[in-house]
Amino acid sequence: MKSKYSLLGLVACLGCIILCVIFLFWNPYSKTQAENETVFILLIMLILPAFLGIIATFLRNRIFMYIVLVWSLPYGLYLSVASIPSIWNLFSVVLLLYLVSAIRMRKG
Repeated sequence: MKSKYSLLGLVACLGCIILCVIFLFWNPYSKTQAENETVFILLIMLILPAFLGIIATFLRNRIFMYIVLVWSLPYGLYLSVASIPSIWNLFSVVLLLYLVSAIRMRKG
């Protein structure tokens, strides 16, 4: 992985996974445990595309990164603006890094 933009994509993917794990299991804003439906939705809509993004960064495939961005956009935007200020605003940074990585990524 030679491109710094591929590295940005990798940082975004790992950041998204970490934020989702914090949201689901160590949420500082809620004492209640996440329900199974919430876990499933975040798994499908944010964690799964993040894993696809990790693959895309190693392949340096910008089309996959665009897919990751579009797939993550609805829930990422919702979580980033639902409560301002909060730690979940970092989802907007993740989405921005997905976009920059997808635009600037070049095939090796």
